Amino acid sequence: MRHIKIDINDDNQTLIKFLNKYFSEAPNSLIYKWLRTKKIKVNKKKSEPSTLIFKDDIIDIYIYDEEIEKWKKDKISVRNKLNLDIAFENEDIIIIDKPQNVLVHAASKADYGKNVVDYIVDLLIERKEYIPRLEPTFRPSVVNRIDRNTMGLVIGCKNRKTLLELNNSIEKNVHKYYLAIVHGKISKKLEIKNKLEKNEKNYVSVSKNGKDSVTIINPLQYNDLYSLIEIKLLTGRTHQIRTTLANIGHPVIGDRRYGLKDNSKLYKDQQLVAYKLKFDNKITIDSLKNLIIESKYKKLIYDLYRKLI
Repeated sequence: MRHIKIDINDDNQTLIKFLNKYFSEAPNSLIYKWLRTKKIKVNKKKSEPSTLIFKDDIIDIYIYDEEIEKWKKDKISVRNKLNLDIAFENEDIIIIDKPQNVLVHAASKADYGKNVVDYIVDLLIERKEYIPRLEPTFRPSVVNRIDRNTMGLVIGCKNRKTLLELNNSIEKNVHKYYLAIVHGKISKKLEIKNKLEKNEKNYVSVSKNGKDSVTIINPLQYNDLYSLIEIKLLTGRTHQIRTTLANIGHPVIGDRRYGLKDNSKLYKDQQLVAYKLKFDNKITIDSLKNLIIESKYKKLIYDLYRKLI
């Protein structure tokens, strides 16, 4: 038997949604059976899957602990092997300034403790800002993703309310700006609309069967060989910037997948940085309204461009 007291991070959701996360390995048919046979109650009352649960509600689970644990997925927490820079932090978010060659999420077990999400989770556990056993269905998470070899800002959410808000508004109310050095001369502002399709090998190409993407390119400095550009994303497709720039004949320098073969000794990987985030005043999280954050890696891009010219 187990008693669960609902906290703010599990507030205002349906019972079935909570149970699907709590018993992440259990089939819906089994959870419905437990509800039907009164093995799960809310505030000591028989409840339906659609019952709304709120902060301080008590969920009683009349099932042996061995059976409960059988259907729960262990939350992995490992001592982190990274020491990442925090660009900004308050009670709702933590923004990491990610270097090159670091994953945002673990792609395999070998990546545990070596990615941004694990770093955030372990940091908050260490500070006792996040206690997994007290928050059974919430885990701090990120709402924007950048490639392993893209530098820059990644937004982590510390609570469920902020996570839900930003997941719903990341493309509308959080304006994302990138800096890149590309091959060739871009001398005028461009707005590029195309459709991008990803194959089973995670390679992205322009295709009539793809998803809509919108990319705004603003040249900052340029000559005949290289351009320093600012990119604003209006959509968030996989490899959107790199694919779009390669498709118009101006690939990011150092891009091994979509770019040209570079032999420069001045850089090794793609020169692309998620350098600025602007939260507008339509965000419902008060602590984020009109917030502007910039990455320290902005300076690296400008310094490299000066060396190239």
